[in-house]
Amino acid sequence: MQNPKYFEIDSLYYSGLIIVNYFREQTDIILKNLIEANINMNISIFYEKQDSYQTIKDLTYHIGNVGVEVKENNENRQDYDIAAFTYQDAKYIRKEIQINNEDIYFLYIYINIFSEDKKELEQIINKVEGISQSRGMQTKRANFRQEELFKSCIPLFNNSKILKEIARRNVLTSGLIATYPFITSTIFDPEGVFIGTNIYNNSLVFIDRYNTKKYKNANICIFGTSGAGKSFYTKLLILRYKLLGIKQYVIDPEREVRQEVS
Repeated sequence: MQNPKYFEIDSLYYSGLIIVNYFREQTDIILKNLIEANINMNISIFYEKQDSYQTIKDLTYHIGNVGVEVKENNENRQDYDIAAFTYQDAKYIRKEIQINNEDIYFLYIYINIFSEDKKELEQIINKVEGISQSRGMQTKRANFRQEELFKSCIPLFNNSKILKEIARRNVLTSGLIATYPFITSTIFDPEGVFIGTNIYNNSLVFIDRYNTKKYKNANICIFGTSGAGKSFYTKLLILRYKLLGIKQYVIDPEREVRQEVS
């Protein structure tokens, strides 16, 4: 029997979220906090460019109809507010396309979360929902649509029609900047050796300490409690630089390095 909240593949539980809305006037990268959260998840973003001429034509027709509703709904304040907002929103999009040469797109954002434990999966989902809401994004769980969302988050370029009906959000060209996903910084020197992993995004760190064009000197300092692995780490660095043909000189009164790296 299938569970509508998740499904299992190779001992991993998967569950998805759909971004159904976000603030149009964004000045920051909305996915930044999610990407840097170091959570087991895959994010998939689809953009569909729309025909500007047809969009303007449809908006003009829509503005005319909604304008009539605004005049007729003066007695019902709730209906009036909804119609007035829709009217102003349509006029704004048309102006941006006609005057500021903006293009309009349909935007779809899916988040697929996975874990080995169902309880942990629920905790991660709650965390992702909280982060998303703090960035002005409204999410909806992909219950009964988990398989479709999973397929949309793997490299098959498959945007399911079932999901598109829920996730579709119109966005102008300037708004696409807020969805740019490649924002994590990495430290990678082509001739460097492996130093460790970045605690913020789990990326590999490679540093060439002897690159005088980039670094003022090759000095480093290693801190850690007793037994944390300072000596072992230092020996690894010596071996790695030795394999690159860099001569290493070790001052070692206790002779604990000589036999291990020679």
